[in-house]
Amino acid sequence: MVSLCLLFLFVAAVLTLGFWLDTNDDISSYELHQDLGDTSIPKHPEKYPILKNPHLDEHDTTPQASRVIQDHYQSRDLQVGHKRNFWTYDFDNQLFYEISAKLLAVGEHGYVFMEDSCITELGEAAATEQTEGIRDEFDSVIYPRVTDLSGHPDGSLGDIDGDPHIVILLSRSANYYSERNELDFPYSNMCEMVYLYYRTWMLPTIAHEFQHLIWFNNEWDEPHFLLEGLSQYAEYYAGYLAPYDNIGPWVPHFLQHPEDSLLYWNMFGSPGLPMTIDYGGAYLFAFYIAEHYGEDILRDLITEPADGAHGVETVLQAAGYDITFNELYLNWITAVTIDELGFGDNLYGFEGLDARINQYDTVNEPSLLNDTISLRYYGIHIHRLQSPPDNFTVQIKKVSNHTIGISLALHDAQGWHIYQNLHDEADTTVTDTFTGSSADVAYLITSYMQNQTPTVVKASSYGHGPLTEIEISILGDSTPPTPGNGTSLGIIISLSVFCGVCLVIVITMVIMQKKSSDES
Repeated sequence: MVSLCLLFLFVAAVLTLGFWLDTNDDISSYELHQDLGDTSIPKHPEKYPILKNPHLDEHDTTPQASRVIQDHYQSRDLQVGHKRNFWTYDFDNQLFYEISAKLLAVGEHGYVFMEDSCITELGEAAATEQTEGIRDEFDSVIYPRVTDLSGHPDGSLGDIDGDPHIVILLSRSANYYSERNELDFPYSNMCEMVYLYYRTWMLPTIAHEFQHLIWFNNEWDEPHFLLEGLSQYAEYYAGYLAPYDNIGPWVPHFLQHPEDSLLYWNMFGSPGLPMTIDYGGAYLFAFYIAEHYGEDILRDLITEPADGAHGVETVLQAAGYDITFNELYLNWITAVTIDELGFGDNLYGFEGLDARINQYDTVNEPSLLNDTISLRYYGIHIHRLQSPPDNFTVQIKKVSNHTIGISLALHDAQGWHIYQNLHDEADTTVTDTFTGSSADVAYLITSYMQNQTPTVVKASSYGHGPLTEIEISILGDSTPPTPGNGTSLGIIISLSVFCGVCLVIVITMVIMQKKSSDES
């Protein structure tokens, strides 16, 4: 029957009785409603995989309370006017260089230094006013809020210089935190410190980098999507994102490029998917965890020995939540797609911010969709079905050893309905059927995943991550299709009816042509 139908379809095509595929990208602009000035991305010049203990199991574990620091560094009580040299890093030329700086402000928790050349440029009075403002904000807001979120700065590594003050250095270098300064390494400044570009939007950046400092003093090998997610959450927790509806500066970049991998970090800025996208996705992921499962989950992640997805899963389950990382991830990609509350235990939206992905393929004729798409590992692709039929089938052809995650969010007369599934690696063709009642919109969200908890650790998490390709079809029908080996009874019936119409047209045209010939 199928072969006969295909034959008649070919005849119909010759007679220009065909159909066409109508898909388009509906990309609306997401305006960033704040001016953050110079929001240069925090940079991390070096990573230290050599510090990690050998893996004890499948997880990447962290050495606890390792004492690589000598005991002879004594506590100091520095005074305003103290001068010293600091090693800093030239990101453009990839080399260390030394600068001279002066201590302009001393607080309860921080020393604020400024590079001599910056003081000369700004003038002593302006430089002092700037550093004193930072000192006061660090003591009154940043230190208490970030330590409440992340814990004591000493963590398990300890205090390298015996001085509880955090050094904040304003210089011509970038905004960053370097682990090197808390290790007995060449070019180490041998103190707990963060770097700030002296003309940047400073206060949230200090909170961000200070959180990095605290996490490093507890463990060394967490992958970047959690490190950066929590450091951006520290900006929110300190109150700096409230004037901007809690939207971090890089969230719009992610909402326009959801195909980027959540788990991999484009540290070296490869073309196509810049690192700003990673920051936006990581922040929304951390925000989602905190809002739906509590900020204690974030606190526990900092001291949890298991890393990455395994750490998230371990901490959630220890807190009594019966959920895997993959289930969490599917809920999150649904939330950043529809951002709707009021159903499903409020798992599919945000209360504290508004965030919807605005990059998707719009499908106006579901019965005609046949698409080939690339999926990045734990990246997102969305088809938006406009006025879908109440019954339709989704068929995916994929590589046999790859797992594809699906989340379908369908809205009809009864409200929202969520369907989620992981299609196992062994399947090469998978079929799902969906039924609604006067449906008006549906979002088909697909992601290249792993059928078990994914393992991506800091040392191997750079770049864009692996890719896979799938063929995806969405077939509509007036009656619920029956899943099978890729061809449903409903589809066969529809093709048969269509072929019958084509046959009638062909016969009619032949008769008319013969009649015309006879009359001639």
